[in-house]
Amino acid sequence: MMFDIEGRKGIVFGAAGGIGTTLCSALARSGAAIAACDINEDDLGALGDSIHKAGGQSCQIACDVTQGEDVDGAVNRAVEHLGRIDFAVNLAFAVEMKPIIEMTGEQFERTISVCLTGAFNISHAVGRAMTTRGGSVVHFSSIAGSVALGRGTGAYAASKAGINALVRELAVEWGPHDIRINAIAPCQTRTETLDRVLNNPELGGREVLLKKMISNIPLGRLAEPDDMVGPCLFLISDASRMVSGHVLFVDGGYMAQ
Repeated sequence: MMFDIEGRKGIVFGAAGGIGTTLCSALARSGAAIAACDINEDDLGALGDSIHKAGGQSCQIACDVTQGEDVDGAVNRAVEHLGRIDFAVNLAFAVEMKPIIEMTGEQFERTISVCLTGAFNISHAVGRAMTTRGGSVVHFSSIAGSVALGRGTGAYAASKAGINALVRELAVEWGPHDIRINAIAPCQTRTETLDRVLNNPELGGREVLLKKMISNIPLGRLAEPDDMVGPCLFLISDASRMVSGHVLFVDGGYMAQ
């Protein structure tokens, strides 16, 4: 029963596509009502249809996480629709993969704006919504926030390291309000975004790059979107009620080396 989220109300940013679609569907099947937020309205609509056809509860809200007013509005609409917010999950990200000396300031800022400023905007809005009754917040980080991967991931790594620091600070700041905040840090996960990286000839070719990635993962495979469901359920459920300020690596043993 500790892992039960039946009747919980949650808001998910970056809900459409990749890990987000898989996670939202799983949360709805587990009995949670979801406010699904994403900048991609077409994919958001398809996600909502899928959840409703499966008997789940959700509403869809178009939102650009780089815009604080957008995020504030999304949280307000979620509260109006759901009645309250018990948990929030942030999967929104952008990545420009270039060596730092070849990257423009605009490209660097784009990654920081979506990943790190987006995490601030979300934390700012949902934190205020949770101060009277508590809750759980989960940001998606990456192993790139704790170890150098190369391949032009400098801006992305910096943004994810910033998320890890933000999580630690907010765990202390929000503890008295009974708000827990944690991060999930996956290794390379099989999504459309990863496919684009693997298909980039500048990075060595798909087979070579894939073999290199897997060779650094002791479990011997890439992560799948489904692999993120259990850890996220743990962090938003009562099973983790004494866990806050933690970065949970879902990496097949990558960071154990």
